[in-house]
Amino acid sequence: MRMPELSLPPPAVQPLLEEGAALGVWRIQAPLFRADGGGQWYRARHAMDLQRQAAVLVLPRSERTAAFMLRYGDLAGELDQIRHPAISLPTDSGVTAGGQPYLILDWAGGRPLSQSRARLSLRERLNALVQLCDALRHAHQQGWLLGELDPSLLWVGPGLQLSVMGLGLVRMPDPQDPFERGMSLGTASGYLSPEQLAGEAPSLASEAYGVGVLLCMLVDGRLPSELGEGFEGQSLAAAWPALSASERLSLNALMHKAIAPVVAQRHGSVEALADDLRAWLAGENHSALALTPMPAVPRPVPRPAAAVQAAEVQQRPPPAARRGGLRFGLAALALATLAAGGWAARKQVFPERVIQQGAVPAAAAASAAG
Repeated sequence: MRMPELSLPPPAVQPLLEEGAALGVWRIQAPLFRADGGGQWYRARHAMDLQRQAAVLVLPRSERTAAFMLRYGDLAGELDQIRHPAISLPTDSGVTAGGQPYLILDWAGGRPLSQSRARLSLRERLNALVQLCDALRHAHQQGWLLGELDPSLLWVGPGLQLSVMGLGLVRMPDPQDPFERGMSLGTASGYLSPEQLAGEAPSLASEAYGVGVLLCMLVDGRLPSELGEGFEGQSLAAAWPALSASERLSLNALMHKAIAPVVAQRHGSVEALADDLRAWLAGENHSALALTPMPAVPRPVPRPAAAVQAAEVQQRPPPAARRGGLRFGLAALALATLAAGGWAARKQVFPERVIQQGAVPAAAAASAAG
């Protein structure tokens, strides 16, 4: 008898925290919005410093959340290395009165890019991606990269300034220590590169793929996984009819390179992707438009005239051989002349002999008849 498969029910939706609820030294001010994966964002204020605000992420109770909180505890001392104006990092953690884990992050303001993109123009969306790439460039310099991109963790604040809620940052893989060291809630699987789905560790190329997927979402409104097979021939910039034909062609080429499934055909890093985005915004060519030149055909190296004359002199036979060859040629010519003359003379004499030989029998026949 086969036992039925069992699965745990989804975590119950927790009620919103009330205004003034205490989370350590922080006091809840207001709920913001739901987070992907069942969490809830709040705005809070420090109880001892009323001018200091923070973003609070209250997470659902689950095994994934427990693993995430343990990973944060291990990395809390190292996250200070990544300080950057556009990267908001966890600074505190705890458990609510209802038993839900929470994280305190530097206040960024604004709303997630996935929720605010509708009011952004195309150029504003692409500029937000350039800001993201610049923030990740700083993280690279400190030995970190974005293991999983989650659009709900990218906030657009006043002045269209982008803030990265740094919950998906991981240490760059160390060949000597393959254990992944980083934090990830794993809530945006559509942004994982093909090599990550195959089990490989995050890399600069996989990070660039995630940003390329976000580029595709901001321009076309769909993920590459939603485009279907053969999307390479689709115009991903067709949703922007105000663009000229050349601008659409250029943007299409850039996007197709950014989400190429093959690593070698993709941007190697977000730095390279940012360079192409800046070039497109400036109306310039970029790497996705560069054609691979045909291999050059080697041309013969011209030799000096003196070397050519020397080679010709070397190819000439010696004087004795030239004289011998001349004598041999004259003798052959003489023999050929004699042979030709004998043949012509024979041709002239031979018919007379035939006539003479034919006349004798005729005369004898005539005398016999007489």
